[in-house]
Amino acid sequence: MKHANNKIIVFANQKGGVGKTTLCTMFANYLSKMGKNVLVIDADVQQTISMKRAIDIKNGNEQTYEVRVLKIEDEKEVQEVIKDSLELDGFVLIDAPGNLTQNGLLHIFVNADAIVCPYQYEMTAINSTVTFIKLLQVLKSKVKGMKAQTIFVPNRIDRRTGKADELELWKQTDEGLKSFGKVAPRIASRQDVQRYTSVDLPKEQEKIVKDCFDFIYSTLFN
Repeated sequence: MKHANNKIIVFANQKGGVGKTTLCTMFANYLSKMGKNVLVIDADVQQTISMKRAIDIKNGNEQTYEVRVLKIEDEKEVQEVIKDSLELDGFVLIDAPGNLTQNGLLHIFVNADAIVCPYQYEMTAINSTVTFIKLLQVLKSKVKGMKAQTIFVPNRIDRRTGKADELELWKQTDEGLKSFGKVAPRIASRQDVQRYTSVDLPKEQEKIVKDCFDFIYSTLFN
């Protein structure tokens, strides 16, 4: 049975390199810094979060929240982990694999409260995000009770590089995505973000992601 205060948030997009794992980890740090109970499930094949956590602990950092590895191809394990996650009094963040054909992903998406989809203003990333949206639309049409909100996050954005026609494309992309979910404030491309860990959200990093993360957090309760 789902706990009254439980929220399951999946970070997903089939396009690699858009910052899915980074945002999942930093959002966990953001919630932990607020004093929230957080569990991170590393379901990505590369297991970047769990490896980063091992390095952080080896370097003497304290574990601020639990990170579990999930073998997404094992449907039985996925079902058991989701069942446990629903009973958690707090937030469960899932870093989903880029391969959307994994059978276990269906069970994760169906039980999610929100799907956070990072993207960039580049045609390959935009096209990949559109394909991902179509998949979610098919799932929602076929699976009764699938309630996940979709939150799109423009990530690693450098406004200094955008020409007038490119900036117009950015605007049109955001407006188009609003038909399928909510579009969060943009996260700027900054070197400080690349220095993220799995244990802390320093002020320099918090300044970069705060508007976006505040938006995601408020959306979860509206």
